Amino acid sequence: MVVSGGEDRAREVAGLLRQLWLGLAAYRLFPGSSDRPGFVAAVERIGDSVRLALASGPIDVEVRGDGFVFAGTPLPPNETTERLARACFERRVERVEIAAVPDVRDLERAFAMLSMPPEELREGGGAEAMLASAGVRSIMLSALGPSAVEGADHVAEDVVANPARVPDAHLLASQLRIDELAGAPETRAEALFERLRGLVSDLSIEAGREIDLHATVHDVVTELPPELRRSLVELLVDRVRDDPLAERLIGTMSNAELTRALVDLGRDGRRDPVELANYLAAAGVRHLDLVDLTEALEAGREEAGTILAGLEEVGVDLTKSRADGFGGSVTDALAGYLTATERDDVRTMQATLPRTDEQRKASALLALRDYLMLEGDDERLGEVLSLWAEGLQEAMAMRDPVRVRELLDSVREALGGAGEERESLYGSYARQALAPEAVLALVATVRLDDGGATVPEVLEPFGDVGVEVLLDLLAEDADRERRAHLLAALRQVARGHLRPVVARLQDPRWYVVRNAANLLGNAGGEEVLDQLAGAARHPSAQVRKEAVKALVVAGGAKAVLHLYALAGEGPQDVRPTAVSVLGAIFAPEAAAALGDIALSNPDRGLRRQALDELAEGTEGRELLRALSDAKTRPKLPWKLRRHARRLLREASGAAA
Repeated sequence: MVVSGGEDRAREVAGLLRQLWLGLAAYRLFPGSSDRPGFVAAVERIGDSVRLALASGPIDVEVRGDGFVFAGTPLPPNETTERLARACFERRVERVEIAAVPDVRDLERAFAMLSMPPEELREGGGAEAMLASAGVRSIMLSALGPSAVEGADHVAEDVVANPARVPDAHLLASQLRIDELAGAPETRAEALFERLRGLVSDLSIEAGREIDLHATVHDVVTELPPELRRSLVELLVDRVRDDPLAERLIGTMSNAELTRALVDLGRDGRRDPVELANYLAAAGVRHLDLVDLTEALEAGREEAGTILAGLEEVGVDLTKSRADGFGGSVTDALAGYLTATERDDVRTMQATLPRTDEQRKASALLALRDYLMLEGDDERLGEVLSLWAEGLQEAMAMRDPVRVRELLDSVREALGGAGEERESLYGSYARQALAPEAVLALVATVRLDDGGATVPEVLEPFGDVGVEVLLDLLAEDADRERRAHLLAALRQVARGHLRPVVARLQDPRWYVVRNAANLLGNAGGEEVLDQLAGAARHPSAQVRKEAVKALVVAGGAKAVLHLYALAGEGPQDVRPTAVSVLGAIFAPEAAAALGDIALSNPDRGLRRQALDELAEGTEGRELLRALSDAKTRPKLPWKLRRHARRLLREASGAAA
């Protein structure tokens, strides 16, 4: 078989490795739950990537502490593939081979190996042996052996003739003659490092076992006296850019161990741990996450007075709470953050939301929902929801209502039914997405005629929260044109989400109540008539007038009883308006109400007005004719009957 190479092949393999990391991240959310939608979708993506890559030949890549080597050439740096490489490297996996499309069972077994603590994996015989015993044949996670599979992309170097065994930590320490070192800690560290270099060079370690040697060296370093250990770590950090051995030894340290070492190094004030973390990040040895971790741990040390208990907590078991009484401290936050970093919880998946195809977007949302349902730490949950809010703002800026709804639904479903406190987080972070500057920027696009979604279409998925934010902006904005646009958007968005609008009827600001009455008239129906009738008795004349008009807009003929009551018992300035609005309702029940007002209202002016309104519509003229007849009982006063007859003559003349 001829194996194709070149940049296209490298991109195929890099894409596959990226999908493997996303699958591993999805698996770690719910270990052992292979039927979760997020994991199922990840398996499908991995299968597609493997089929594409296998079409050009078997897949065989080498693992380094900072990435992968394909066909003898390092793959371009990429955060996701680097995380996968580190997960492999820390578990002494230096080679990944894929010979067939893995099914869900094989991927579940492989991801389980890459999620186990390194010590537990070593005790079980290593990833290669454990995968083989589990019957996995499509994927091999192993050390570099003496030969690659036939036709593979990479052929390992020859094995030395008489490979040496990796010495254990006690033997290695004796060979290094640590007790014989003399001088200042810096001098002893320099001498120890050169002895390490010579020992590593002299030992004939078989190919693929170098990582075991480096890990053993790391074990020796952790047992050094504190001053010597700090000096050696300082030396390794300073030389990590230029010395391959220093880089490899730093690479054997997990995030938790390296963070511990940096903060330990700063205990005497000689070096700034955060500056060292920045140096390592700039050198490409670790991601910027290390800087965040170091800053947090520094804060924990200052807060608690000591870092040792917190560090042991972080290094030994990230799932436990602190035992030293500093519950809720920065060290607790660090422990949670380390867990999130090691798992990459939702950060990798969140990064795919606005930039991938529809299938990947959907699976990322499923994984996000799964994560939110699982996460028990409110602080970490808040961090993820902040990222989610940023994604919402991006979708709003693109005027993509479908994306907005997908993002909102995924979190609403995850937090719904999880208790009142959790459910409230949805509203809080949705409001964060609806920051005034983001909403006003969206409203400013109302002038665009580019065929894109309208402002109400983008905001409608936010439901009650969106209506509340728009109402707040409407109440505070001094720009007349923007207020008009906000009100126009609210008239559509508020339909079906009237609860926050009704609540504004109790606002102490008259103009807020007036706006609410206007909106209830335009967006409401029969269900808001009682509230509008109450607003028609508001202390503000502007509100009363708006509420009476809103009654007929919202209820039509259903509002007749409320208007009739207002005409008889409402505030004095409301009564003429109520009669006038009744005349605008062309329905038999409205005409009947006007007739009753003409007959029985104690205000003679309103009775005359009711007759005028009856003359305007065909529904009322028959009733007006009856009222003008002296034989009708009860009977109108003579002057009102004469007025009614005159109205009928005028109507007849106009019709002629």
